Amino acid sequence: MSSFGQDGARDFRASVEDDGLDGDYSMVDDHPEGPDYYILLGLSRNPPPTDAEIRSAYRNLSLSFHPDKQPPHLRHAAESQFRHIQDAYDTLIDPKKRIVYDISGAEGVRQEWGQLGAMGTGGEAQQQNVGVKTMSPDEFRRWFLKTMKKRERRTIESLVSSRGGITLGINASSMVSVDEDEDVQFHIPSPQISSYGLSYKFDTPLSLPQFWDTAEKESDNQDAEADSAEDAQDEGSEAAHITLSAGINGGLGRPVKKFQVQFEDGTQEQELITMPPILAAHNIQLGASVFPNMKNLVGTKGIWAKHPFSLLRDSAISFEGLLLPSPTFKANIVRNFKPLSNVLPIQVVATSVHTRSLSETPPSLEVQLVRKLSKKKHGVISWSSGVIEWPGFLLGWFPSLGMGPQSAVRSANELGHFQIGLISRPLSPESEEAEEDDEETGDSDHDEHHHQSKKHKHLMNKSGESWESHLQVSPGGGALVLKYSRNLFSGKPADDPVKTEWSSEGYFPMPNMDEARAIRLEVSSIVSSDLSLNWTIKGTRRVGEYTRMGLGIGIAEKGMMMTVTWRRLGQNIDLPILICPASEATNGATALTAMFPWLAYCAIEFGYIRPRDRKKRRKAAAQRHRELKKLIPKKREESLQAIELMADQVQRRQAREEAHDGLVIVKAEYGYIPPTNKKAKDGFTEPRVIDVTIPVAALVNRGQLVISKKSIKFQILGFYDPAPLLPKRLKIWYRFQGRDHFVEAGEKENISCPLRAHFIST
Repeated sequence: MSSFGQDGARDFRASVEDDGLDGDYSMVDDHPEGPDYYILLGLSRNPPPTDAEIRSAYRNLSLSFHPDKQPPHLRHAAESQFRHIQDAYDTLIDPKKRIVYDISGAEGVRQEWGQLGAMGTGGEAQQQNVGVKTMSPDEFRRWFLKTMKKRERRTIESLVSSRGGITLGINASSMVSVDEDEDVQFHIPSPQISSYGLSYKFDTPLSLPQFWDTAEKESDNQDAEADSAEDAQDEGSEAAHITLSAGINGGLGRPVKKFQVQFEDGTQEQELITMPPILAAHNIQLGASVFPNMKNLVGTKGIWAKHPFSLLRDSAISFEGLLLPSPTFKANIVRNFKPLSNVLPIQVVATSVHTRSLSETPPSLEVQLVRKLSKKKHGVISWSSGVIEWPGFLLGWFPSLGMGPQSAVRSANELGHFQIGLISRPLSPESEEAEEDDEETGDSDHDEHHHQSKKHKHLMNKSGESWESHLQVSPGGGALVLKYSRNLFSGKPADDPVKTEWSSEGYFPMPNMDEARAIRLEVSSIVSSDLSLNWTIKGTRRVGEYTRMGLGIGIAEKGMMMTVTWRRLGQNIDLPILICPASEATNGATALTAMFPWLAYCAIEFGYIRPRDRKKRRKAAAQRHRELKKLIPKKREESLQAIELMADQVQRRQAREEAHDGLVIVKAEYGYIPPTNKKAKDGFTEPRVIDVTIPVAALVNRGQLVISKKSIKFQILGFYDPAPLLPKRLKIWYRFQGRDHFVEAGEKENISCPLRAHFIST
């Protein structure tokens, strides 16, 4: 194996583009420090190994690495390797530790079984009414994920003490003007604050009376834990809570007063003096929303387990009340219905709205039906009754019923409507991962067309492409609403992720903020029945771990509007800016005004931000490369010692395979191979490969060799990384049933030997 020269770091930075790594520094993240326990024991993650397979792998490795069975010069190396093997065995043989390891790695196991960890002294496990030790693996997994989510929620909530928003409307209409010839002119504006808005809300736990005894409650908790679907449904509402909210919005008036001024010569003049601004509140809101957990409130036994009361128990219910601007009460119920056993469920959302006394009108109704049509598409149908008047025969029987003149005028805008729409949403990270697991096979001779299709699907999901189309009809007219959004430019997605990294499916960490960031583009348009068009184009970019900023422009009723937004953990700042009044918003003004901010942003993004970030990432990759390069001699020595320790056992097993015409590893090489389709950079023209024949042969189990694409190959026992952060390949020459064969795979490709085509019919 050749080594790098003194200018290796500089050559490495220069070779990044030549080796196809430009813009993708994922290899830096794919170079973990600690060993992978599955790879260390030679086991597969999917399907998960049985206890018998774990014990068998541990016994086989103990024969080669137990310190008491080694000569003196290899005893220290055997102790080091055997300590890792023992840790891997102790973790994977314990079902609960294995679950935590699969979710958060070896560090997560040490942390959660340490002091103040979930399973340690003073942890959440000691605070459970039902012992965690008695839980089944599935129950423990749900409990652990729920516990981690609660812990994370407390951490996030500690970062921000309140949730609310500030909106400041700015009048900068002097920025753009259009003359009689429709020539667009830009001016330095004199912006003034024209409107304002404040909103604030916070959550607090809600104590409700309980209608069941303690024994029933514990039984209900056990039943709930055994039902993963119900746990997932209740994930966002584990306890009853109430949300209190308040808001105010209005305009900013600048009164002008006239004064009569008399001079010494007797002349008089009128002067206008601007008085201090006056805040005018157009709307004041004050209300609360209650979210009871019906399952915990009424239990799951007795009458609540029978139809139709079970509909209430298995539903998500909330109540919303407003005191200002007018007393309003809303009751919502959400439930999934499955008409047939072999069809997807339909989500039904029913809302009852009480805006006035029952003596005037009955409550209005709103119903929404949502059905999943495919993995990404959902169909939506909604109907609202608007204001419903009491029937004429009731008005004749009860003269006190009916609306007065004031209520009738106020209800003129409360019209019913019918809406039908189609929504396409991007797949969630957990859905993508599950789909990849389902499609993964152990045969390396997969179809190339299928591979390209999966790659295209992954790129489409990464773009986060989504769209909506709604057709709305009401007595006052109709409208067609179209929305489209996706991530632009390369980099990590910029669409709003779930605030939690934990869900009922597992742990999904947020993107690394050191990588390039994409722009989330959102385009929306509304075509009214009179063919008037309103549209908005908005771009959002992550500027911090929890912070996003957005810039948008569009046509509204007031004219050309520009919006600047800031978001962080429920705290919002919105700045709608009027830059051109409706009377002057011609097509030319619209096009120029829409293009100007986007061109300015693209110039900054690609002229300064991206080159700066790319330079930082290259320097970080070069620094990481230097650190890993220093470890190569040590890793090489550990690899040679491991090979020497396992050589005898492996050779005996290979002799038994050869005696039965089984799978015999003749030769195996692993490392960096220069590209053949272009000229390699100086210093990278020679291959950097190592002999891994013995380590690969040690992985043969029952006449088969399987290495998953998710395995980090240089972590296999007896391997090491001869070319850090460079693309590497594994080549294997093997003999099966008396014939020689060859297989080759990259870092993220499956290996399976022998292939089906190499079997000889007997």
